[in-house]
Amino acid sequence: MEYFNLYANCQLVTGANMSLLCDLQMRRYYHIPNDTAEVITYLQQHSIDECIAYYGEDNREAITGYIDFLLSRELGFTDTQHLPELTPLSLSWDRFGDITNVIIEYNEEIDYNSAFFRELFNQQVHALEIRCYQHLPLEKLRSLLEQFNGTTLKFIKLVLPFHLTLELASLDQLVKKYPRVKSILVHTSPVDKMERIFAESVPVIFYKGSINSCLACGEIRTNYFTTNIELFTESQHHNTCLNRKLSIDLQGNIKNCPSLPESYGHVSTANLQEVLDNKDFHKYDNIRKDDIKVCKDCEFRHVCTDCRAYREDPNDLYSRPLKCGYDPYTNNWENWSQLPMKQQAIACYGLTALIN
Repeated sequence: MEYFNLYANCQLVTGANMSLLCDLQMRRYYHIPNDTAEVITYLQQHSIDECIAYYGEDNREAITGYIDFLLSRELGFTDTQHLPELTPLSLSWDRFGDITNVIIEYNEEIDYNSAFFRELFNQQVHALEIRCYQHLPLEKLRSLLEQFNGTTLKFIKLVLPFHLTLELASLDQLVKKYPRVKSILVHTSPVDKMERIFAESVPVIFYKGSINSCLACGEIRTNYFTTNIELFTESQHHNTCLNRKLSIDLQGNIKNCPSLPESYGHVSTANLQEVLDNKDFHKYDNIRKDDIKVCKDCEFRHVCTDCRAYREDPNDLYSRPLKCGYDPYTNNWENWSQLPMKQQAIACYGLTALIN
């Protein structure tokens, strides 16, 4: 008998109407019908002939077509048995450090070399996003980036307003000097486009929309989806946006996210350990996509991030993200800002002017 073996790094996520087959090694996903996902699951316990016998000879062509598709994408292989060596992928998740990612809304009045920041970046922080709503001259930007030399940071994303001095050549030189900068978003640009610098390894995304406050945060889009083992496993246990995240808003307030109302002190006076010991600071950590209304029925839930700051029902902590226009029951994407059911929440959060 012939058996199909699905590689352990390929994970199925079933939604209300469609499924996702995630290749966590190659970092890509395949949107497939639930019927196809059901056959793939059945094949993990039975031979190909048994599968055809179970679903009927009339479905032979469809089943062999599914297998050919999986083989062509190198998602598995056939053998004379199910190989016991293909042990299930562990979906456990952990990180060394209480804070792994940080957002800073840049304000030149704040001292980013203060004791609080030095203590913060001794926490094994992995990723940093620096949001600039006003033009920041390159010399000041370089001075800011200098302060993160010698830290554990591996990834810095810059969000900068468009300015004539932001030439690709200048940004290329910046990235060469500060290789932790892995991504740059230039908002309020005359055009939407993407370029690549530093031997085409760092994307520079030019975005026509204006990002002049944290109100622009929290939108769910397919090009924000991430298919890798880090996000996928974290999503099984924690919130994919706020778990182990700390943010500093424009006024220097310490928050989970700049868009959330709760503050846990100011960087000029707060003690980091006291912030971390505050149980309220961790209230969002374990709100998984599997716990959120509608999201729990969505096949994209484990490759998607989340937003607890802007919710469809502001009074429900487990309501779906407001800025998501996907319906997992029909598999249609719509403009979230135009949906009638969202208008009350849009007004509640003060987003009306932003989207009009």
